[in-house]
Amino acid sequence: MGKQGDGMQRLKGLDALADLHRAMGGEKSEFREDEQDMPSAEAPVMLYVSRDRKARKGKEVTLVEGFDPEIHGGLGMEVAKALKSHCGVGGGWKEGVVLLQGDHRQRVTDWLIQSGYRVKNKGG
Repeated sequence: MGKQGDGMQRLKGLDALADLHRAMGGEKSEFREDEQDMPSAEAPVMLYVSRDRKARKGKEVTLVEGFDPEIHGGLGMEVAKALKSHCGVGGGWKEGVVLLQGDHRQRVTDWLIQSGYRVKNKGG
């Protein structure tokens, strides 16, 4: 490739993109790299992971309880979506409980702990 034009700069890394964005009239993002996907201040204190078969025609489901539907409704739906994707199964959010098809207690517990939640396992 030949010479680059007067206004063209070779972009290296995110700082160069941020500089280009500012040059075009935008502001630098408030993104901080040290932030992690930690639960918000409104996150539940403790989540309980269990397995259930009752009233489900013998099919197992993994339950994550501890979300208050009025306070943590949006957060519960996000956690349900992320856990369904992580475990590769179906499920959903119903009345403050995340339901996942199948027995995935260990994977769910590990994911929740890694995400910053306090978790206890219920049942045997």
